Amino acid sequence: MSKFPYKALDNFVLRTPSKSLNFLKELLNEQYISTEKLKQATSDPFFQEALFLASPNLQNTMVEWIKGNITNEVKQEKLQNSLLKYLSRMSSRCTPFGLFAGYAVGQLDTETNIQLKELSSYKRYTRLDMQYLSSLSQKLIANKSLRNHLIFNPNNTLYKIGQQYRYIEYRYSAGLKRSYHIEAIEADEYFEYIIKTASGGLTVDNLITALIKYDSDIDEKEAKNYINLLIDNQILVSNIDPVVIGKDYLTVVKENILTKKIVKVLTDIDTQLKSIDQQIPNHINRYFEIKSQADKLETEIDLKFLFQADLNAATKINKIDKKNIKEIKDALVLLNKFSIISKNKSNTYIDNFVKKFKQRYEEQEVPLSKALDPESGIGYKNNDMDEIIPDNTFIDNLVITPNRINKNEINWNNTNAIFHYKITQAYKNDDYIITLNSSDLPSWIKESWNDLPDTLSFMTEFVMIDGEQKIKLDGAGGASGANIFGRFSLNDKDIFQHTEKIIDIEKQINHDSVIVDLAHLPESRIGNVINRPSFSDYEIPYLSQSIKPTDSQILLEDLMISVKSNQIILRSKKLNKRIIPRLINAHNYAANSIPVYHFLCDLQMQGKRTGLSLELGQMEKNYKFIPRIELNNIILKPATWNLRRKDLLIFTNDITSDADLLKAIEQSQREWKLPQYILFAENDNELLINLQNINSIKMMIDAIGEKPNFTFKEFLFKDEKQIVRKGKESFTNQIIITFYNDQKLIDHKNA
Repeated sequence: MSKFPYKALDNFVLRTPSKSLNFLKELLNEQYISTEKLKQATSDPFFQEALFLASPNLQNTMVEWIKGNITNEVKQEKLQNSLLKYLSRMSSRCTPFGLFAGYAVGQLDTETNIQLKELSSYKRYTRLDMQYLSSLSQKLIANKSLRNHLIFNPNNTLYKIGQQYRYIEYRYSAGLKRSYHIEAIEADEYFEYIIKTASGGLTVDNLITALIKYDSDIDEKEAKNYINLLIDNQILVSNIDPVVIGKDYLTVVKENILTKKIVKVLTDIDTQLKSIDQQIPNHINRYFEIKSQADKLETEIDLKFLFQADLNAATKINKIDKKNIKEIKDALVLLNKFSIISKNKSNTYIDNFVKKFKQRYEEQEVPLSKALDPESGIGYKNNDMDEIIPDNTFIDNLVITPNRINKNEINWNNTNAIFHYKITQAYKNDDYIITLNSSDLPSWIKESWNDLPDTLSFMTEFVMIDGEQKIKLDGAGGASGANIFGRFSLNDKDIFQHTEKIIDIEKQINHDSVIVDLAHLPESRIGNVINRPSFSDYEIPYLSQSIKPTDSQILLEDLMISVKSNQIILRSKKLNKRIIPRLINAHNYAANSIPVYHFLCDLQMQGKRTGLSLELGQMEKNYKFIPRIELNNIILKPATWNLRRKDLLIFTNDITSDADLLKAIEQSQREWKLPQYILFAENDNELLINLQNINSIKMMIDAIGEKPNFTFKEFLFKDEKQIVRKGKESFTNQIIITFYNDQKLIDHKNA
């Protein structure tokens, strides 16, 4: 009997599209969608508003088409493909995206019953896009006449190496993409005095006065030029620099800009945004009224990147039967064993860092800034250092690149062996479903749970197939079960409380250490998905402003690092406690090239497995068809087709008419046993296709484009009646269930 140490929280989070499956199936129920039918669907005011927020240009083109102003057949078909993609998304995909899908907190209970209210009852949260706000703040800071209305502090990446200070400066290229550069400045008494004096935050005038007081030989003009030079080079940064934790960035800018004219414009914009949130839907003109206000600030505006919105789905009843947890638990026990024999624990960057650190520093504790310095220390993720030090000498850029893994090479493990056998047997027996049981795994596997994160949030889908409920279990990953909820917690009280509960459990389990949130803005637009409330008592701000009191900020210069028993120990000098970094959002930080940030994020998973899910790895692409994989009523993997262009007749036959197209699809369906409804899957994006509808087939062809290979998955919401309902309409769903390690919690309380 497995000693399963995890328990499920009493609450879950439902994610569901704004429109029902019935809406989409009705739209696609014939071979063609008539122009009038598509115009009627896209004339819906709610769809128009949602589309405007996603793509203002497309929404404008759609309006012209509805009016009859677009007659070119090629342009019409291209437009109709795009519109159908958005309609499909609004009716099938659960991932929150503007007004296309929403979320709601539910309760574990004694029955499963989820009933939605009308769209007009939903809550929405609209704000200015972080890209626009970042652009605005850059413009305001560059205006020297406005600088004295701001407070300046030292750049929080600043650290001293020998007689040099080093720091990271960011620059904006086209599209407000950030690029990072390590800069250095020789230390002198004036520089060190200003850095020390500004550490509590001062205005430009106060800094000028302080510098003149320090050395009376310096006149006001010299002092002013010196301070402005430090600001221009981002050695001193302002209190309207980006904020990603604790408050909406617009509020921060509004509170810290002390000029009445700008404050009035920002206040008017804020008021209009709150007014928009009072109703669903809104006319597009209301957004242009806000843009007119923003134009007064004379900052370049890209309408596509001006607004962000989230949607809270209103429910009459939102509960699932807690008996489902038992079935999920049995699947997790199996996934845990697969994870152990798959050996998915290693983090190469962390492992390499530990090895280099021991060679260089042995048992010493050294400043983190020193250890991570790419020249005087050992650096981190060194093969990417050329991205952030473009001006290095030849020697600095001479980096030996590790051998690249051949993408077609399969790192075979025990899990691969088991599923290779299972898939081969399914081919022989012509099976559509592979059924797993506990006897499929070797008895010698020693279970382990302590090397998994303390909390895990599992993405599930409750589906009805042939009148029977099944649960698709997608697995969980990341350092915390709270990560997936962070961005929605800033405005939504229920989500905030749910997330806070998860963090509080982690704090109790790790009571000997301090969990510290990482405040960093990698790119302007990423701020839209990482802006979140403060859940930790302390923050590590890094190229982002913290609004916490100074005592609650842990700066880079305060962090010390050592390695004991092959484990990295990060310590705060002022707290004299071990620090556990946390990134309480769903940002894919691995794409970021800043070593300090990457290191702190990687450190979250030190000694941990990456999560629990059924991962077949690179071997998956070797099979053109993988049957559905089930354990009892749990679907661990939907049926999947990994095809090439030559595998579909629509790409190899001479198609001269819609009749030819439909015939080719029907033949391919028979050959590959493709159901009527499939998902075209590309990374995390899934597009629902009806293979008996010409418009939907053309949309699929457009989405595939020139790709040589592509993936289809079965669409599991097969039955007309699904568990998420609004009257007689059915909706797809994702239900996120969070588990916490109750055994660790008990051990802590009994300690």
